[in-house]
Amino acid sequence: MNVEKFTNKDRQLVLEELGRIQKSNLSQVKQSRRLYTDENGKPFLIFGGSGDWHGLTEKGMNEIIEYISKTNQEGVFVVVKKYRSKLVINVGTLSIFLANKNKLQRTKNGYYQFHCILIDDGIYLLELPELICNYWAEIKFPDYKKDLSRLKEISKIINIEISDDTPLTHSDIEAKLLLIGSYLNYRTYTPDRGKNSIYGNLGDLCSEKEVPTESIPKISIDKVRKIDVIWFDEEGYPTHAFEVEHSTDVTKGLLRLYQIHKLHIRLYIIAEEDKRVKFNKEVNINPFYKIKEEYIFKNYQELDEFFESVKQFTKIQEKFLKKIVI
Repeated sequence: MNVEKFTNKDRQLVLEELGRIQKSNLSQVKQSRRLYTDENGKPFLIFGGSGDWHGLTEKGMNEIIEYISKTNQEGVFVVVKKYRSKLVINVGTLSIFLANKNKLQRTKNGYYQFHCILIDDGIYLLELPELICNYWAEIKFPDYKKDLSRLKEISKIINIEISDDTPLTHSDIEAKLLLIGSYLNYRTYTPDRGKNSIYGNLGDLCSEKEVPTESIPKISIDKVRKIDVIWFDEEGYPTHAFEVEHSTDVTKGLLRLYQIHKLHIRLYIIAEEDKRVKFNKEVNINPFYKIKEEYIFKNYQELDEFFESVKQFTKIQEKFLKKIVI
């Protein structure tokens, strides 16, 4: 599902929210689509969209600078990130943006261009790292509904009968994690899309062909791509990361997870029970001990119990409701 562009309706929602926070209505300056002031004359320069870059014409930049120079107030620089289900408002200091305009990228047509980099509590501008825009508020879309269209297909795959004595491969374990995540309505990804499992090709079992990048700090994207299985929420933010240590060393899995720990997500090692001792030893060694409480070890039996509970739920749901509710 693609995110639509930042619309006039979105802009109006943002203006209303900013006005509510400021306890003052915002009005448009001249014919500018981006420059507004509240009733006290405080200027607000507003950019919005689902992408990570924004542009402003040279004429538009000069008009804004001319207008701001006539006021005696510090302005507010606003960047609104549009997601599937909400708008997130981030604010910074307008004078920093205007004073450093020459550091921005320029296109062949003379446009000023800047790129937004997500951080834990807001964004910063790639070209102006000194301009931090802090998270301020968010607006939920009341008519947003989750896409549950894959549930019926996933439930059929989950209920494929597999013999108890069938030896499981690394890909089979990944497949179970993908199926569980998908049925719980997470967006799912694995870098092993070309591999096959007893439940089918892993590329067909996960919902994402590529790692969703709309909600992940740019610096972390390449590291996220290397995780065996990862679950994302509807906005594309990673929530659960799994490293399957079937025949590999637990330490390598811990290291890959450590590299994304600043995303503040749940970090799982999935392995045979006999690797728990090694896990417990390793998490008390530098650098892992710094975040040892964030690591979780689950053995294959625990994963199977989880998988079977999901399987039983799909059967009960189908029996009671006669169909999967879409």
